[in-house]
Amino acid sequence: MRTSRSWPILVMGFGALVLLVGLFGFASVNRAKHIYAEMQAAYESHRQAQQALAEMRAGIYLGGLFVRDYLLDASNLRTESYRQQFSEIHESSVRHLNELRKPARPEEAAALDGLRGELEAYFKLLAPVFEWTPQQKVLLSERFLREQVLPRRNAALAMALEVRDLNRAHFAHQQQELERSQASFRRFLNRMTALSLALGLLVAGASVARITQLEKRNLEHQKRVEQAEQELRRLSQQLVQAQETERKLIARELHDQIGQMLTAVRIDLSRLMQTPEGGGEPFRTRLRDARQTAEQALRAVRDLAMGLRPSMLDDLGLAPAIEWQARDYSRRAGVPVHVQVDGNLGGIPEAHRTCIYRAVQEALTNCARHARARNIRILLHGGSDRISLAVQDDGVGFGPGEGRGSGLGLIGMEERVGELGGRLEILSQPHKGTLIRVELPVGGETRT
Repeated sequence: MRTSRSWPILVMGFGALVLLVGLFGFASVNRAKHIYAEMQAAYESHRQAQQALAEMRAGIYLGGLFVRDYLLDASNLRTESYRQQFSEIHESSVRHLNELRKPARPEEAAALDGLRGELEAYFKLLAPVFEWTPQQKVLLSERFLREQVLPRRNAALAMALEVRDLNRAHFAHQQQELERSQASFRRFLNRMTALSLALGLLVAGASVARITQLEKRNLEHQKRVEQAEQELRRLSQQLVQAQETERKLIARELHDQIGQMLTAVRIDLSRLMQTPEGGGEPFRTRLRDARQTAEQALRAVRDLAMGLRPSMLDDLGLAPAIEWQARDYSRRAGVPVHVQVDGNLGGIPEAHRTCIYRAVQEALTNCARHARARNIRILLHGGSDRISLAVQDDGVGFGPGEGRGSGLGLIGMEERVGELGGRLEILSQPHKGTLIRVELPVGGETRT
C-alpha cells in the first residue's frame, strides 16, 4: 500500500506560519516605533513650546520689574546697567518668540503675529524710560506705570496665554490622533494574532492528525511484526521439538527393538557354534563371521542411537554425555578434545541439557568439516543462575561475516539458545581459531 507524503504540506504550513509570524513581528515593531516616535515628537514639541512661552512671559515680567526698579532709583548712576539688562531681557523674549514660530501651525500664526506686535510695543514703550531724568522719574513714573505699562503688559500676557491655549489644544489633538493610531495598532495586533493563532491551530491540527495516523499505522505494523515473529518462533520451536521427539523415537526404536533383535541373533549364533553337529571347521568359521557381523551391526546401531540422542544424557546427566561425545569425536577424527566441567550441573532442565548437548555436537561437527583443528577445548560451567559453555579450537578460523548463517546447524543453535532466553557468541579470526560461547539463564527454572 502506497502512503501519501504529508511532509510537503506540513512544511508549507509551518513555513507560512513562520513567515506570517515574522511579517507580523516586523510590521508590529515598525508600527510601534512609528507611534512611539510620533508620541515623543508631540511631547517634545509641546514641552519646547511651553518652555518658550514660560521664558517669554518671564521676560515680560522681568522687563516691567527692571523699569519699576529703575524708576524707583532716585539717581541715574546705574542707568547703563539697567539699560543693558533690559536689552538682554528683550532679546531673550524675542528669541523665545522666534522658537515658537518654527513649529507654528497655520491656526497659531495669527496669534503669534499678534503676540509679536504686543511684545515689540511693550518693550518699545519701556525703552525710552532709561533716558528720563530723576525729576521725570518722580513726576511721571506712577502714572506711566499705571496707565501705559500695566495695560500693555497685560495685553502681551493675554496674547501669550492665547498662544499657550492654542498650543495645548494642538497637543490635545495630537494625543487624540495618537490614541486613534494606538487603537488602530491594537486592532492590527488582534487581527494578526487571531490569524496567526488560526493558522497555527490548523497546522497543529493537521500535524497531530497526521502523527496520530502514522502512530496508528506504526502500532498496527509493529503488532503484525510481533505476531509474525511470535508465529515464527512458535513454528521454529515446534520444529525443534518435533525434531527432538523424532530423534528420541528413533533412538528408542533402534535401541529397544533392533538392538534386542541383533542381540538375540548373536546369542543364537553363539549357541550354534557350541553345537557338535556344526559341520566341521567351515561351518564354525561361517558362524563366527555371522557373529562378528551381528556385533558390528549392534555397534553401529548403538553409535547411531548415541549420535541421535545418547541415553546417558537422560540417565547420567549432561557432563557424562559431553565427555562421551568428546571421546567419540577424538576416536573418529583423531583430534584430542579436552573437557573441563565445573560448577553445579545437577537438576538442569531437559531443554537446557538438550540445548548444551546440541551446541557441543554442532561445534564439533563444524570442527570436523571446516576447522582442521589440532586441539579442541570444551569448558562447561554451571552457576546458580546460568549455564556457560565455551568450545574453542585452534583451526583455520574465518573472517567477519563468513561463518555465521552459512549452515543450518548454526541457525538451529541460535534458535535453541534464543528460545531459552540465552545468548550465542561466535568469535573467530583467520588462522587464529574459533571460539563459540553459549550462556543460558536458568534462574527462572526449578531444579529437581
